Amino acid sequence: MSHLHRILGRVYPSFAGCIFLALGIATLIQPEIMSYYAIGLDQPSARVAMRAMIGGGEIGIGCVLILGGRINLSPSQRSLIAAAIFICVGFSRVAAVSIEGAELLAFQPLREALIEILLGGIGLWAARGLENDQL
Repeated sequence: MSHLHRILGRVYPSFAGCIFLALGIATLIQPEIMSYYAIGLDQPSARVAMRAMIGGGEIGIGCVLILGGRINLSPSQRSLIAAAIFICVGFSRVAAVSIEGAELLAFQPLREALIEILLGGIGLWAARGLENDQL
């Protein structure tokens, strides 16, 4: 199990980075994918903002996770960064469903939250395995 933990710890930051990078590039190129969430993108300024804030933000996070070793971020640190983002987004999504009223939207957002929290948990587990190796 320790070998699997070590492998996951080394691979997870790049895996998570690729997820963020792919989502960011997709949003940068085609911001209308966010219309799934009923976000109005009928004005050029709205599309520019979506491309910049969501697309650019996810691209930035992806680059830090993938290339962070070049600026002396350890795989454990990069795993923790990804885990924190996934977990915070997941729990914020659950809170938002609760605030908006579960009968309104429940299934899809809660499924997305579960995936985000699961990815975050894997990141925490991966970081913990690397941290134990360094002790």
